[in-house]
Amino acid sequence: MFEDIISTFYSLPQNNLLANLPVYPSDYKGEITNTPFLKLQVVTGKANRFAYRDNKKVTGLLIVSIYYEGGKGQKYPATIATILDATIESKLLAFGIQTDVSSLQFFGPDQENPTLSRADYSAPFSYYGE
Repeated sequence: MFEDIISTFYSLPQNNLLANLPVYPSDYKGEITNTPFLKLQVVTGKANRFAYRDNKKVTGLLIVSIYYEGGKGQKYPATIATILDATIESKLLAFGIQTDVSSLQFFGPDQENPTLSRADYSAPFSYYGE
């Protein structure tokens, strides 16, 4: 079940690109030399079992962190979020994963690299299965 959820979201990038930007796992520790780029994270939350169907429901949040050149303001990540919406927002994906309405939070300068700014695109999801 959890493997299905993770693999579904990590299969969204085509040729390791989302919105024409390179995508890395959120815990990637290697050197990233190209800017802008994205980091993808899947956070699973509450899980329930439906007594009448013996199916599980797992809710969670997909987070796509957008890293871009500092000083560009909020328009650039907002444009990327609009492109991501076409692939992610309110979609029925594999394994019965249903995404919901997205949101975008601006964080300003990145703590690890102050020459970059960061914004997080997120979309809640529900998984119905097993």
